[in-house]
Amino acid sequence: MCNILVTGAEGQLGQCFQVVAKEFPIHNLIFESKKTLDITKAESLDRVYHQHPFEGIINCAAYSKVDQAEIETEKANQINHLGIQNLVALAEQKDLFIIHFSTDYVFDGKQRIPFKEGHATNPLNCYAHSKLAGEKVLRKSKCSHITFRISWLFSPFGSNFVKTILRFSKMKKDIKVVNDQFGRPTYGIDFARDVLDKLNHPDFFDFNGYHYANKGAISWFEFAMKIIDFSKSSCAVNPCSTSEYDTLAVRPSYSALDTERIENHLSLSLSNWEDALQRCLKRIELK
Repeated sequence: MCNILVTGAEGQLGQCFQVVAKEFPIHNLIFESKKTLDITKAESLDRVYHQHPFEGIINCAAYSKVDQAEIETEKANQINHLGIQNLVALAEQKDLFIIHFSTDYVFDGKQRIPFKEGHATNPLNCYAHSKLAGEKVLRKSKCSHITFRISWLFSPFGSNFVKTILRFSKMKKDIKVVNDQFGRPTYGIDFARDVLDKLNHPDFFDFNGYHYANKGAISWFEFAMKIIDFSKSSCAVNPCSTSEYDTLAVRPSYSALDTERIENHLSLSLSNWEDALQRCLKRIELK
């Protein structure tokens, strides 16, 4: 059995790993939240390692508030960039592997075909800059590592688009959603399950990066429409342009990820986003 530290255990993605952990008894996952482990402090990592030695790290700790990062730029950089330096230092010293997560927002969205792992990056906002900086630190490390870029993460946990639309639909008769930003939703529970399922695949660490998302590229408006439809809400969804929706951070107009590498290399079959959404909504209903 392999002992694996999961940082950021109370965040959205960390909770997804907690939900599926029991399906993989071959992995002993050690869950630590930001209350018990601060990846920006090397001594905090050392303390946890000596308490519960582990062979690898699944890093779910992240600063993920895209708009707030324009204000808290230093904090975003501390967690998403400098925190990775601390993880790498420990991993190189103790011969650990690192599984890390990044974002589709490292791309500028100026093309209209799905982005492959090797496409040139050009982040448009502070959040994405901090995530790309973390990617680069890990890419230069000497430890075994992999970075998964994921997009439009949703789940029954934390704050995400699906839960926001559900909440607004109960408060308002109609809502506006942008129809000129396109991407691929990622169901966090599917993702966590696939990561743990493929972790022992002999070719898992062949590349330093994979793209992962559920099948189908859509707009936020289309996503919202389907959430309203599946939840049988009477709330009306009206399309609007990005220019009509004022946000602090600039977002790419197209950030769909090409997932051919992970599908082919790890023999992975990805579900359609609509199917994943239905399963997510059922879990939310049961909470």
